[in-house]
Amino acid sequence: MAKLTFRSPHANVLLGLAFLLLLLGGSGLAWLMARQGIRSPLKVLLITPAVSSSSGLDVPQGRALEAMIQDLLEHHGGFAITSVTELPVDLAPFHGQAWTLLIQSETRRKGDDLDLSYRYVWGREMVAGQPVAWVSCPAQPLPPNEAFAAFLKSFPKAVKAPSTDLIPKTAAVFWDLVKSGAWRLQNQHLEEAMLLAEQATRQEPNCATAWILLGNLRYRSMLNSPAAFRQEQVDTEAYLQRGLALAPDHPRATFLLSLLKADSGNQREALDLLLRARRKQPHNPTLLTGISYAARGAGLLTLARRAMDLRDELTFAQVQPQAVDITCLYTGEVARFEASLQEQPGHLRSTSGVLPFYRGYLALTRGDQVQARKEFRAAADRANGYPNIMRLSEIYELILEGQKDEAWKKLREYDQERIGMREPDGEFTIRLAEAYALMGDRASAMEMVNRAFARGFGCTAWYERSPMLEPLRGLPKWKALIQHLQERQALMEEHFPIGLLEDN
Repeated sequence: MAKLTFRSPHANVLLGLAFLLLLLGGSGLAWLMARQGIRSPLKVLLITPAVSSSSGLDVPQGRALEAMIQDLLEHHGGFAITSVTELPVDLAPFHGQAWTLLIQSETRRKGDDLDLSYRYVWGREMVAGQPVAWVSCPAQPLPPNEAFAAFLKSFPKAVKAPSTDLIPKTAAVFWDLVKSGAWRLQNQHLEEAMLLAEQATRQEPNCATAWILLGNLRYRSMLNSPAAFRQEQVDTEAYLQRGLALAPDHPRATFLLSLLKADSGNQREALDLLLRARRKQPHNPTLLTGISYAARGAGLLTLARRAMDLRDELTFAQVQPQAVDITCLYTGEVARFEASLQEQPGHLRSTSGVLPFYRGYLALTRGDQVQARKEFRAAADRANGYPNIMRLSEIYELILEGQKDEAWKKLREYDQERIGMREPDGEFTIRLAEAYALMGDRASAMEMVNRAFARGFGCTAWYERSPMLEPLRGLPKWKALIQHLQERQALMEEHFPIGLLEDN
């Protein structure tokens, strides 16, 4: 029979104290690690200053290269990227931040080779009142695919070995994609850009970036030309799907595909797509911007707001707004909406006309017609603005100038171009309804809000709160429309509870 042994009470007390100290020590270490950011995602401020005359690049090409760098770091590194065009004047948000990295690119083209030199500094090494202690990482000019591989190897935080071809293997195709990407924001070169990107997909069919850029360009073209929407939607989706087959969960490709689906009224598909990708890329701000966009279109304002908050925790929103946060207009948080409308040099939002249009739209909701006219004129005059934004801005300006007959004529012409088509963007359609309502044409405005609902724009709160739609709220059809909106929104709320965002 085994001999039983007993510990003295004194020994038991000592053992208990030792266990308690071990538990407290472990908790303290976990707290310290969390405080130092050990368990946090790496937040990267990617600074791409205006290129110099000796860089061999023009400004649009520099922006196109910056997009490639961002895609590479997001897809392979899983980092949370905030992209800016100059070093912020106020560096206080970065001081002492353990899991924050500032990268300033010094990209140059040397013939067909690429020099991806850069410098960096960790936030934890930045001290108020002291110069920034940059660490230089000079690079040798290399063929572009080799230059990007060397860049990833030298990166201050380890990046997993790429298993996907994001960079073309041949220099000629790479520089064609850079040129194509540079032309994306220039309406006069959009057709040439699409031809170059399409050629790149034939030359290097396994390069995911080529397919994603082609889809991006076709999406821009589709927004510019609603008359071609049916076929262009099919083509654009096919290109983006091909890119995602080669680079699963690629953040930019997923975001673009979700926009395409949301704009055609398929917010449910868009949200499913984004949430699946987010399980693999939990720290990606672009996916959260996509979730916010699709959710607000479906009327899921609580979900949209939560996505915005999570996104802003991952970025430096005080330095660079990540999107035009129209959700905040719909929720009544006007100051936050207005803050998202600041100009962003080199960004699509500052070339498309969206920023001055929504500054004018905000002024209109406030009853400030003088400021609204000024902003709508600025949007209409953008050289490379979205044609739909430019045309609608001109119409709003005419209304505010008292030229309602001319405005009505132009709006009716635009309306007729879109009738019978599966037009993109139900949210844009509601803007047409508001223009009709401003002119006093309640019948056309009511018809247009019904079309906005049919095209998928289901934000009940804005139908009920838009000051421009006030003349419609006494019409017999209005109550039925609101009932349909509430029923559809309830189904979406059941399918997409806010807790889905907390799973990561």
